[in-house]
Amino acid sequence: MDGTHVCVKVKHELQGMYWNRHDNVSLNIMAICDLNMLFTYIWNGAPGSCHDTPVLQMAQQSDTEFPLPPSDKYYLVDSGYPNRQGFLAPYRSSRNRVVRYHMSQFHSGPPPRNKHELFNQCHASLRSVIERTFGAWKKKWRILSDFSRYNFQIQKRVVMATVGLHNFIRISNFSDADFVDVLTETNNNQNFEHV
Repeated sequence: MDGTHVCVKVKHELQGMYWNRHDNVSLNIMAICDLNMLFTYIWNGAPGSCHDTPVLQMAQQSDTEFPLPPSDKYYLVDSGYPNRQGFLAPYRSSRNRVVRYHMSQFHSGPPPRNKHELFNQCHASLRSVIERTFGAWKKKWRILSDFSRYNFQIQKRVVMATVGLHNFIRISNFSDADFVDVLTETNNNQNFEHV
């Protein structure tokens, strides 16, 4: 589970609410995907100014069909989400202890130094699936980066339509250049890790 931003066009009086930390007007879209890079849930509509935890709360409170994981399973989430039943976040650094999390920190540094870093390395590796899924989705559907000629409700529908088409392509096993590119980049990065 993670969030991503898609730039949108909103009325001038609403722009402040949709302004994100990257100085863009956007939707913060929360998604859940499986290990096959298929979207299994989308919360489409949080203003870009919202952080991950409030978006999750909105989805859980507003959507009676929000898919909670079974009691013995967890959604892997980043440190922007709470670590609680059903949601497994990484170990965090504290004032007295630095705990690495991001894969780039393991690529350029020593192997995990303790059980917390080992857990975080495995967590980050598995959680990278959602990042690849977002990457393939945004690469395939470039319309997501330029909504200037559509009204807000159509922009939200385009997000959902492209998610459905993304899943259709994955399920159909079509050879798709954008998925191949994302998977090739991932394999190259993984090969680099083991050098």
